Amino acid sequence: MSEKLSLQAQEARRDYKRRYRAKNREKINRQQREWRANNGDKVRQYNRQYWEHRAQRENTRASYADYGITPEKLEELMMIVRSGQYDQMVQSAAHAANEGIAEWILLSVKENKSYDALEKLWARGEIERIPYGKTDFYGARRLFFHYLDMAMREEAQDGRQHK
Repeated sequence: MSEKLSLQAQEARRDYKRRYRAKNREKINRQQREWRANNGDKVRQYNRQYWEHRAQRENTRASYADYGITPEKLEELMMIVRSGQYDQMVQSAAHAANEGIAEWILLSVKENKSYDALEKLWARGEIERIPYGKTDFYGARRLFFHYLDMAMREEAQDGRQHK
């Protein structure tokens, strides 16, 4: 039963919904206002989710240069991740960058695997599917390196202050 509606049927449905909305505008608006008044916690949750998601999407296009990460610094950060020396900090940075794909970001960096290589692993059933597209994945990966860089700088600064 997953047959798609024809273009004509889709247009008829859109037209019906437009006319229904115009005819019942006041009733619909009143119901929406009442629902928002009775469900303030859900409204706040939805707003928070919306802005978090929007912030993540806007960060998706930021480059390493936008984050102040040079190719040399990127290589240094990759070596830190692969060494396992700062594992807790690395985990924290990955989860801060994107909770939903933190494990794939770490797998990608630790094993030097591209998004496409991870998709091949998924196709063979070796890992779960990445729930994000390539652009969002790499955006979160760049953000991960930014957070890791910030944490490493903070760590170095704390080390100098304690001496």
